[in-house]
Amino acid sequence: MRLLTVAALIVLATTWAHAQAETLLHSCESLEGVKVGMGTQLEERKLFISFAAEHVTEGVGALGLFGRSPEGATGNTYISIDVPIEPTDLTGKALVFDASSSTPDLSRAFYMRAYDATGNCVLSWNSWNGELTSEASEFRLAPSEDFGTITWEPGRVESADHSEVVKLQFITGTGAKGVVFNIAVDNIRAVDAL
Repeated sequence: MRLLTVAALIVLATTWAHAQAETLLHSCESLEGVKVGMGTQLEERKLFISFAAEHVTEGVGALGLFGRSPEGATGNTYISIDVPIEPTDLTGKALVFDASSSTPDLSRAFYMRAYDATGNCVLSWNSWNGELTSEASEFRLAPSEDFGTITWEPGRVESADHSEVVKLQFITGTGAKGVVFNIAVDNIRAVDAL
């Protein structure tokens, strides 16, 4: 019995320590300050709060954005949710969030970028491997590291200083023409990088 009590205390202490090392950057419950970044030129696009159970992992809502790619588009069409955060030092941290798409076969591209107050890109990852699925999945992105088939983009990074990040950008893209595609993001947080 004593062994079980000690084991339970260790699990609780570990859980508490893990919770203490996590910082919520955006709950994704409100559109206040959130903007459409890429895709503002699209005739049909909408930024919204999604209440769909498959998009929400914390609270009652998730940030959502859909757009329709032009019929005559040349190349790919991209949309992005630009999320402001309080100036945050992400040195030695990983970004963790949940993301999904109700159009996963069309929303093949997934990029995540972070910017400092002067507009420099300080973190960047990308994939065209269909990372977004219809059910929200957790992503954990650490600087200079790949996450599965999501690759770190060192050539896109303009500054290695992660001490004052103020904007996060979640991007999806499609190569299909004249189609509606989307992205949803929830529970954005920072954790100690392993």
